[in-house]
Amino acid sequence: MTDAERRAQARRERMTLHKGRLGEPEVDLSPIFGSEAISLVYRLTLASYSLAGQARASYTREQIPCKFVPRRPA
Repeated sequence: MTDAERRAQARRERMTLHKGRLGEPEVDLSPIFGSEAISLVYRLTLASYSLAGQARASYTREQIPCKFVPRRPA
């Protein structure tokens, strides 16, 4: 799927919003786990790059721009 196709698909799709109250815990109405979650993150990442008009990231896993911070003892 090209960036233009992803952009068009993102504009066509609809999302249902559920109104909550401040201070109440959020309820996940459609939880996903495992490979479905990874697939969703991948698709959302591609869609966000497409909608922003940015080229997809082309760095390797070793070059991921992040910083790991060790946890402090509790």
